[in-house]
Amino acid sequence: MDFKIEENYFYVDGLYYFRNTSSKEINRRLFYPFPQDKAFGKVDSIFVINIQDSLKEINLHNNLKGSSFTIHIDPDTTAIYRIGYRQKLKETKAEYILTTTQSWGIPFTQVNYTLEFPKEFSLDSISYMPDSLREENNSYIFFWHKENFMPDKNFEINYKKQEGTLNGRE
Repeated sequence: MDFKIEENYFYVDGLYYFRNTSSKEINRRLFYPFPQDKAFGKVDSIFVINIQDSLKEINLHNNLKGSSFTIHIDPDTTAIYRIGYRQKLKETKAEYILTTTQSWGIPFTQVNYTLEFPKEFSLDSISYMPDSLREENNSYIFFWHKENFMPDKNFEINYKKQEGTLNGRE
């Protein structure tokens, strides 16, 4: 899962692995929620792609609270879906909802997250401490790896835009 804060937008782009260990195919409607708070604006540029069959049309329904779509998983296989969106940020806060995982009663087997944000931003707080950090030309990238992960809180980032400097002086 890759997160990015750029200008006044929060970008989410990830691969989701859905495993079917039964001998029957599964067709299940999923609801993918978006955070609801005065800090967040409209979600747009939503996409859902079945990686194994990218030409297959996904029946995607969107509203202000989230998107819903049907996933198909053949017996004894894993289906991979790429899901992403862009959300307007009205304040200096971004959030990705993780706690809905608790309703499944099964932790994520493994997760890998990245967060990229511009160097002119500074983090005030982040809900999960990163495992590592990489500095690039104009941005920082945080990395997380977790196994058997049952989130007890959402992925939240609070940041501020640093004031500009003139010739190295404030």
